[in-house]
Amino acid sequence: MPEDVSSTRIDEATESLNTKKFYLLLLFVSIVGIIGSLMMVLFFFLEDLLTGLIWGDIPVASLTLVFNPWILVIGIAGGLCVGLIRYYFHGQIAIMAEDLNEFNEKGRFGLKQGIELFIRGLASLVCGAPLGPEAPLTVSTGAAGTFIAEKARMPPPVVTLSSLSAISGFFGAFLASPFGGALIFIEVTLEKGIMTWKAILPSIIAATAGFAAYFLIAGSFLEGMFTLPPFEGFRDIYLVYAIGLGLLGGGCGIVFILIYKKMREIFEPLENQPVLLGLLGGLGLGIAGMLLPLTLFMGSDQLQVLIDNSLEVSLLLLLVLIFAKILLVTFSFSTGFAGGYIFPGFFIGGTLGILAFRLFPFIPLEVCLVCVIGGVSVALLRSPIALAMIIAMVFDPALIPAMAIALVMGFIVSYRYSLPYTRKINREQSDCNTTGDVS
Repeated sequence: MPEDVSSTRIDEATESLNTKKFYLLLLFVSIVGIIGSLMMVLFFFLEDLLTGLIWGDIPVASLTLVFNPWILVIGIAGGLCVGLIRYYFHGQIAIMAEDLNEFNEKGRFGLKQGIELFIRGLASLVCGAPLGPEAPLTVSTGAAGTFIAEKARMPPPVVTLSSLSAISGFFGAFLASPFGGALIFIEVTLEKGIMTWKAILPSIIAATAGFAAYFLIAGSFLEGMFTLPPFEGFRDIYLVYAIGLGLLGGGCGIVFILIYKKMREIFEPLENQPVLLGLLGGLGLGIAGMLLPLTLFMGSDQLQVLIDNSLEVSLLLLLVLIFAKILLVTFSFSTGFAGGYIFPGFFIGGTLGILAFRLFPFIPLEVCLVCVIGGVSVALLRSPIALAMIIAMVFDPALIPAMAIALVMGFIVSYRYSLPYTRKINREQSDCNTTGDVS
């Protein structure tokens, strides 16, 4: 029987919590966590440098059309780069939820996969793909952790823990919290019972080390992300509003999931032609960028533009931006661009929150933003506690009670829907296996 190297064996990384071996392991994961955060620093440095060189003074934060042919050129060139990277590395199309499922099964990330996702993710974000950095950095930091432990000839459970620690170090820096990464892994794997205290404690240590290293270099990534009008204070009625707003956000998240799965089905026949698929993706990205420039990039700066103009922007434009962003994000994923969906989900939820504020002006803007973003985000990333922490850092902590209700409502309404895409080839193999068993 082949050795089980899945993440379910992570509990075997050490025999006891209160031993010298365990304390040495904590020292090891601290170093690995710092490496994960430094990889994030390198990624952001390269992204900012290349984005500034390529985009220059193009007004992408515009509420109007930008008929600049350079946007189309950047999109097509970026799509070509993404396709060539996939062709050279034989990279697969997958989102973060699928990558985490793979990690749960194998307990490791391959070095080649990590290098490919780092480069492809960087190329995707630099050319304006409406994605975040968390997915490629999850795989690339996890691959670094795997490589370090395997080079040190450590047993498979420690290799898995090393991979998790590198990812936790990245998330600790990215989310400006030592608990963010651990919470995401706990909640994502909660029903499968994979995470144990022997994994959670080292991951918190690794995240703390990663956060400390990043904070010393660059400060908090999330702090000051959005500037909002003054909040007058919490009122009990906001808890009632949060119910409807959370349901609205959760419903929007369901729409995202359904469109994503349909988009993957449409482009799946071309997945073995990465260059052609990348060119199609780049062409679509360039056209969308000229028509609706606010749909480009991760979405934080673009959402701030909408917040600043929340009373002037038309209701029709808000509605168009919501659906256009969903279509462009799912289209980008399906054509080979690599990235995450946490912060693009913030843009979608925030834009829908502004629309709700315009339709129901008696609800404060910040309440609409926090609650709808919470509903959308929890539908896409089933990690309500970690999301509550992230949103509370970005917005006013006074709204945590309303946000908690919105997260619960969004989670409940979207519980039967899941974001990972099951490839047709896997379904066909499953059907064949089932038929063989019956015969």
